Amino acid sequence: MKTQSIIIGLIASVVVLYFIWTKFKNQKPQADTDTSRPSAELLPAQEKQNDKLVIVKDVSYTDLQTILTGFCNMYNKERYQAQPRLTKITEREFAISFPFDIDFEIFCYFINYVQYPMDFDKAFNVTGWTTTKSGDNWITEKSANKKAMLFIPSDDTDHDNVFMTTIDNIGFKLGFAMGEEKQLLDGPKRKFSTPTIDILELANKEHKDFK
Repeated sequence: MKTQSIIIGLIASVVVLYFIWTKFKNQKPQADTDTSRPSAELLPAQEKQNDKLVIVKDVSYTDLQTILTGFCNMYNKERYQAQPRLTKITEREFAISFPFDIDFEIFCYFINYVQYPMDFDKAFNVTGWTTTKSGDNWITEKSANKKAMLFIPSDDTDHDNVFMTTIDNIGFKLGFAMGEEKQLLDGPKRKFSTPTIDILELANKEHKDFK
């Protein structure tokens, strides 16, 4: 009888732990609503030429503003790491540039965040472009100093990475987990394509800056 009670207790404990684990596994992280920032004196004042560009499709202007604010809330607490500039192309398509530049690693996090924003139950259509540099995090000799396209494919299930295709169609998976940061693929997940928007043409368009 005692053995039977122990077995029943163990089964009950396993069931409870399973439901707890399932709850936390499926619980979506909440967006950071803390809008505190470092002193405005630390804001970069001089724009820095760069070609980092992100195109987001099938999203509303209101939702995208919420997403960009959430990202800045996360990454600009101690220092200004991201100052995205939002430009409307059409009612459902937007360009995001970085007039003060952004580190390549944070740029990758940005693309992932916009695709999988917190407090949203859907993913968005996001593609980014930049020219890589030697010394950038996750960049190897096969990918350095090349134009590259960054994206997350529709069949992605990891949710903690971006994929990169260089202009000569060498493909990489850049994982955010330790040990998965720069995986050379047998072939690109998507072939390289140039953006349909010229970043230089955005300068004269109406825009909104985030910090």
